[in-house]
Amino acid sequence: MAEVNNCPCCGLANLIVALRTLDQQDNVVTIFHCTNCCALVPYYPDKPNEIITHQADFHANYWSSSTKEDVILESNAMIHTVDFYKDYLDYFGPESEILDLGGGRGLLTKALLERGYRARGCDASAELVRIGRTYLDIPDHLYTTEDILSFSKHYKSTPGHPAGAIFLWHVIEHLEDPLNVLRSLKDLLRSDGVIIAQGPLLDKNYIFPEHRFLHSESNIGWLAKELDMKLIFLDSYSEERFASFVLSKLDHPSSGLEIFNVSDVHDAMGSLFGTLSNALHLTKNF
Repeated sequence: MAEVNNCPCCGLANLIVALRTLDQQDNVVTIFHCTNCCALVPYYPDKPNEIITHQADFHANYWSSSTKEDVILESNAMIHTVDFYKDYLDYFGPESEILDLGGGRGLLTKALLERGYRARGCDASAELVRIGRTYLDIPDHLYTTEDILSFSKHYKSTPGHPAGAIFLWHVIEHLEDPLNVLRSLKDLLRSDGVIIAQGPLLDKNYIFPEHRFLHSESNIGWLAKELDMKLIFLDSYSEERFASFVLSKLDHPSSGLEIFNVSDVHDAMGSLFGTLSNALHLTKNF
């Protein structure tokens, strides 16, 4: 039987076997459920020692064939994401910066700039940052080669601090110590600031070693409680099997959603498959 030690999300040894399934490469993988934070953890025995470096190299290789035309098209598509969160972003006014951290090729940073927001971002991969600067004409000082914790330390001493909103777009599931990173980012925000995030739910396409864990609705609720933030938006019924959510600091005027922590493995799996059923049902209706 596969064994893992600590949950990559919360760091505790509260993992129990949830199911065995196929991963993205059709390998049989054991998925563990954390009874503390409700993350879903795929078991892969060979884990890299330098997680940040490994993740940066993985994503640089993944996007190595990007053409300028592709990157421009994808960045233009990200404008729809910026527009979707317009009400949250406009609330802060022009004086507050919007950050895009772990932003890969800079697609979202460029989209934010195109919509007139004061934005800057970072990524740990020098190659992906080069693509963003070169193909999307993002000024060097607005998109830097840094891991998120390093960026956080530097940002605290800049005139733009504190920020209004921070985007973590398919980032949290890759982090070595997500709680520590999220706490450091919370400190960068205004007292009414928000973290806007999207990440993968349980789906064969998203089970691979670089996804250190997968979200569940309860996991996102747990993150909000652990960070002493409000969960003010959650959508987990997408056809793509992504969860999108917004966490706010306590002074934000929006009301927090009611949070349920489904820690029992049988209840958790029922909840996950219920979410999948709803997503499939909604997809068929369009």
